Amino acid sequence: MPLLNGTFAALAHRDYRMLWSGSMMATTAFMMSFMLVPSVAFEITGSNTSAGLAQLGSGIAMFTISPIGGVIADRLHKKRLVLAGQTVPAIVILTVGVLIVTNLITVPILTAATLVMGLGFAFMGPARQAWVAELVPRDALPNAIALQQIAQNISQVAAPLLIALLVGTFIGIGGTYLFMASLFAVVLPITIKLPDTIPVPKERKPILTDLVGGLRYVWSDRRLRTLWLGFVGIVVCGFAFQTLLPGLLSEELGREPADVGVIFLSLAIAGLAVNIPLAGLIKSGPAWPALLISGFVMAGGFLLASWAPTYLLTIAAGIPLGIGRSGAMLVATALLMSNAEPAYHGRVMSLAMMGFGSQALLAPLWGLLADQVGVRATMFMIGLVAAAMTASIAVSWVRQRAEYGSGPTDELVTPPLAPEPEPTG
Repeated sequence: MPLLNGTFAALAHRDYRMLWSGSMMATTAFMMSFMLVPSVAFEITGSNTSAGLAQLGSGIAMFTISPIGGVIADRLHKKRLVLAGQTVPAIVILTVGVLIVTNLITVPILTAATLVMGLGFAFMGPARQAWVAELVPRDALPNAIALQQIAQNISQVAAPLLIALLVGTFIGIGGTYLFMASLFAVVLPITIKLPDTIPVPKERKPILTDLVGGLRYVWSDRRLRTLWLGFVGIVVCGFAFQTLLPGLLSEELGREPADVGVIFLSLAIAGLAVNIPLAGLIKSGPAWPALLISGFVMAGGFLLASWAPTYLLTIAAGIPLGIGRSGAMLVATALLMSNAEPAYHGRVMSLAMMGFGSQALLAPLWGLLADQVGVRATMFMIGLVAAAMTASIAVSWVRQRAEYGSGPTDELVTPPLAPEPEPTG
């Protein structure tokens, strides 16, 4: 089958196929939760700042704990970490749903809930990505990583669609949360059936030593350093739209904050549409130019959203936002994992996940800025930041081409094994 030889080649491996399908269902529930949290907070208080504060908990957890989660992922069995990382959010989502149904939900409770979920993600995210590298052959890894991004985009399509279908019915937001929790009744058994892989054999060192070693490994390689910082910048800018959207709908377009579903749907469909061909081309195509084009397209989407005078044009702005954000994340993640040695996969992905922590930490600042200067002005500024960040990646890429030549920096490569950094102090 052509698709199994190209875009979906990694799905030919049974264990990866099970992980992929379970992860997609779990991610759908996670996406629905993160999309609804700002709307729930905005409806409680009518404040953009509160919509950002509700996401602060996950930012604190993921920014501070993710690097440690990466060290643990490189030491322990990935299956156990992923299973725990799915169970904890399932319990949190169920609890929040019950509190919404009983009218006991508050912004501090939402913040605490995102904190606990963030802790689960901090350990599950690096472990799941590192687990992928153990379930497929090395030559299938770039495609497998790209398919992880496609699964995320499918979830981004399913999440707003389900929100639009469920929230608008008699079950409301609280019932939607209970539906999200029910998805884990399918996800957890799938994860349990997967093989428990063996950690990378290595001399056991203090956690801090391994943490510093992972950071040095990434920072000492120009390509990995650029990709890491670029990925963080993409996530910080790209997901700011999620924080600001409820206020844009309410304050500028006269819509209900819960009307985010259709806009998220346009963003997700556009992202999925670009990710499918990228997954088939990512191994042999010009990866770095694709990353740069995606970054500039995302910046253009923000500028369009900051100007769009109507709800329909705001939906249209989601198209370049989705194409740019999803395309850039797919290419950057595939490049990171392909250029890193297996012994560092957990730590490399944990450093990348700091981007999600950073964007959640900055969410209250985006909300505060929007309350002070307006949502549109804030989106315009974020668009300029995204363009400047992409330009800086382009400068670094040009320097890499001068240093390494065009081949290794344009396409996915696997570098020679780097020695483990020696502990200091």
